Amino acid sequence: MRDDPAREPRSAPGRRPRQRYGAAMKVVRRAHMYLGLLVFPWILLFGISGVLFNHPQIGRDFERREISAEQIAALTAFRPWDPDALARQVVEQLNAGSPARYTLDEGTPGSFSGWPELTGSTRDGGRTMLLISLDDGDATLSTFPPGPGKPPDPPFAGAKIDLPEHRMAAVEEQVKELLPGLGVEGAGPLRAHPEVSPELRFRVRDADARAWNVTYDLGSGRLDGRPDDAPAQLRFVELLGNLHKTHHFPVHGGMTWVWALFADITGITLVLWALSGLAMWWQMKPSRVIGAVAIAVAVAVAAVVMSGTASDILFGKVEKGGA
Repeated sequence: MRDDPAREPRSAPGRRPRQRYGAAMKVVRRAHMYLGLLVFPWILLFGISGVLFNHPQIGRDFERREISAEQIAALTAFRPWDPDALARQVVEQLNAGSPARYTLDEGTPGSFSGWPELTGSTRDGGRTMLLISLDDGDATLSTFPPGPGKPPDPPFAGAKIDLPEHRMAAVEEQVKELLPGLGVEGAGPLRAHPEVSPELRFRVRDADARAWNVTYDLGSGRLDGRPDDAPAQLRFVELLGNLHKTHHFPVHGGMTWVWALFADITGITLVLWALSGLAMWWQMKPSRVIGAVAIAVAVAVAAVVMSGTASDILFGKVEKGGA
C-alpha cells in the first residue's frame, strides 16, 4: 500500500531559509579561510614592513645616541626655536610685502612638524644622521656602518642625451590642443609633472662584453645604470620597505604587474575579512551584545584617531590631483 501523502511529515516552517543561511555562512567561512591562505605571504610582508616604517631601527645595524639640549648647547651654536615667535616673524614679513593685513591667531599655538635631518660620513665609509627637535633642542645621533660594496658607476652615468623629439617637453607640446578638442572648456594647458617622468630601460654591452642595465630619463635626458650582474645592495629590511611602497600597475606586464595584482587581492581580502568577521560574529548569538559594544568602541576610536590624523596631515596643504 502506498503511503498517504497527506500523512507525510511536512518540513518545519522556516527550515529552508535556515538551510540557505547555513549554506551561505559556510561559503563565508570558507572564503575567509582560503583567501587568508592565498595571500598570507603578502599580509605578513605588509604587516611587518608597516611596523618597520615606525621602527626603522629594527633589523638595521647602527648605533643610536640620545643627546640632550644641554649637550647640544654646550657643543654647538644651535639653540631651540620658539614656534610662536617664528610665526610672528613670518606674519610680519608677510604683511610687509602684501597690501592685505594678517593677524596671528593667538588661540592656535604654533608648532613644528618634522625635524631637520643632517647627514655626514665617517672615516670608515659609514654615515651619520642627526635629527634635532627644533623646539626643545634634544637630538638623536645615529651612526651607520659601511654598507655592502657599491657596484661601479657606469662610464655613462650622468651623461645627458639630447633627443628633443623624445622628451616630455615634446609630449607637452604635442598634446596642447587635446583638451579643447575634447570639449573641455576653461582648462589650462597640460604640463608635464616637474618631478615624475617615465624612463626608457634597455641593456648595452661595452667593449669588454660586460652588460649594463641602462635607464634614460625622458624628463631630464640623463643616463644612469648598473652592471647587470651586480648583487643586490639592499638589506632585507630595506627590501621589505621598497616592496611595501611598490604600487601601480606598470605599463607592460611582468612580475611587477603580478605584484600589483596580489596587492589588490590582499586589500580586497582584508575588506572581506572585516565583513565576513562581522557576519560570523552575528551568527554567534551569545556574543552579540559584547561584540556590539566592541564594534561601537572600535568605530568611535577609529573616527577620532582618523579625523585627528587627517587634520594634522592636511594642515596648510591643498591636495592636488594626481596618480
